[in-house]
Amino acid sequence: MYLFRLIYYSKNTAVNPDDPHLRADLKEILRSAKRNNMAHGVTGALLFNQNHFAQVLEGDRKAVTETFCRIMKDPRHSDPVILEARPIKKRRFAGWSMCFVGQQVAEEVHRRYCCSDEFEPMKMTADSLLGFMRELIDAVPGTVRTNQPGKDPEATVKKAFG
Repeated sequence: MYLFRLIYYSKNTAVNPDDPHLRADLKEILRSAKRNNMAHGVTGALLFNQNHFAQVLEGDRKAVTETFCRIMKDPRHSDPVILEARPIKKRRFAGWSMCFVGQQVAEEVHRRYCCSDEFEPMKMTADSLLGFMRELIDAVPGTVRTNQPGKDPEATVKKAFG
């Protein structure tokens, strides 16, 4: 298989921490990511806060492109910026149909990759965003793999947000 990686960020237009529908939105995002990504061999990671989504998608070029196009039709995203779209030799998120990292960012990890206290992907390179997401996933307990057999998106959201 010809492996491809796409790294992008977009403005978050809907997922607001004060929104009473936050859990339902997150549950649907995770359910959809698990279903679609596993079916198409796409792996990756998703990070978001009240302002932005940042995501890494890896897999077959056609599958990654179709996944990205499907995501961009979602009204919760606006103004996407592609930081990287290139062939790769090895996945950085192998075995993760989608890794979910909630908005409570580990400050120590964040400061190594970002130039401010707030997550601002527009101030990061593709390499720094990729490294940040990988290290955050490895370092922060509570990151969630959605490809685990029987993993329930509701339990995932409860674990991440209490």
